Amino acid sequence: MRTLKHIIACALTIAAFSCFGQNLSLDSCLHLALKNNAKVRNAELDVEAAKEVKRQAFTKYFPQVSAIGIGYHAVSPLLEYGINDIDNAGLRNLLNLIYTEYGQALGFPRSISLLDNGAAIGHLAVQPLFMGGQIVNGNRLAKVGVEAAELQSQLAGQEALLQTEESYWLVISLQEKEKTINQAQELLDTLYKDVTAANSAGLLLKNDVLKVTLKRNELLSNKLKVENGLVLAKSALCQSIGLQYDTTLTLTDTLGEIYPPSSIYSETDAAVAKRDETKLLELNLKAEKLKKKMSIGATLPQFIIGYGGSYGNLLTDKWSYKGLAFATMKIPLTAWWEASHKLKEHDIRIEQAQNTYNDLTEKMSLQTHQAWNELTEAYTQIDIADETVAAAAENLKIAADNFHAGLVPLSELLEAETLHRQAVDQSCDAKIAYKIKMARYRILVSAE
Repeated sequence: MRTLKHIIACALTIAAFSCFGQNLSLDSCLHLALKNNAKVRNAELDVEAAKEVKRQAFTKYFPQVSAIGIGYHAVSPLLEYGINDIDNAGLRNLLNLIYTEYGQALGFPRSISLLDNGAAIGHLAVQPLFMGGQIVNGNRLAKVGVEAAELQSQLAGQEALLQTEESYWLVISLQEKEKTINQAQELLDTLYKDVTAANSAGLLLKNDVLKVTLKRNELLSNKLKVENGLVLAKSALCQSIGLQYDTTLTLTDTLGEIYPPSSIYSETDAAVAKRDETKLLELNLKAEKLKKKMSIGATLPQFIIGYGGSYGNLLTDKWSYKGLAFATMKIPLTAWWEASHKLKEHDIRIEQAQNTYNDLTEKMSLQTHQAWNELTEAYTQIDIADETVAAAAENLKIAADNFHAGLVPLSELLEAETLHRQAVDQSCDAKIAYKIKMARYRILVSAE
């Protein structure tokens, strides 16, 4: 498998030059797919979002600090106490006498009013010391979320790479078929001149000229279909890699050398263990276990310390600062009743995650076996197709020689040409199919 790092490192320079003039190599197309594919970009954004969630969870380790402010103005004092409010009659009479003689002269009030208006600003800091492991496990769960998002991003990249490579080889296939048609067209054009001359000389019937003409027209019709298919295939490739289609688009890779399946073989169990899908299943199981630990933590004692202070005149007219340190311990007493059912639910979720892991890893093992079988079968088909091409080419040469020697009719030569063209197309299809199956198997086994 071409990993994302490998593609970015190796194709960055290639893409910068090969994209100029719409000349695209396979590596440059793969690089552009990773850069421009919408699913890949969204998956990368999911990774960034998961990292932000992890950063949010990390803040729970630190004190939670808040600022507060308060102000009030009462229509009438909330607390008022005077001489007449004293229950002791003797004391009350004595104070009234003193106030009558000296109070007004000295400016003493008959009653005292409190809490009629005031304001204050303050702060509060709270530091959790022990929360039953909820903060620790919450951070671990957030880390699992980041790892899962990164694996999903890798999978999105792999999907984009495979889709792009399939589109690329489809274009190459149609280009090869176009070459085959052009070669056949050259042969039929030459044959048309020969049979026309022979007809003029009275050596062949007009019917033979008509047969060649019909064959040429059939070939032109097939060529038009291939050309239209080629435009659509190139347009689809450009769309998947984020480029505007241009009629000058040229793909520089060819079928080239065909490497045997053994060059990328990987032992099935080891390949399945390395797959991103397997790692995701492991993370899912890990996440369920962490959720259970968090539920257990909610039932354990919780210890918090804090400090609060305020500066104001809430009680008196004089502004002053007051501070208070505190500690609290919360011990859930009835939470275990609910928690016992919650923990059973988590045990069920964990068992489900384990069953899913076992089931899907077994299926991935079968999938890898099947992909290997299809790869080896496709490789065998190439050898068979090449032998057929060689036999068809020899048959075409013999038919042409015999026709020009007057030993076989024209229809036999035309049939030999058709068989040869079909054999070449089948050989091309076999090689393209092998290239695609190799790309699929390479992704499954994570081979470089």
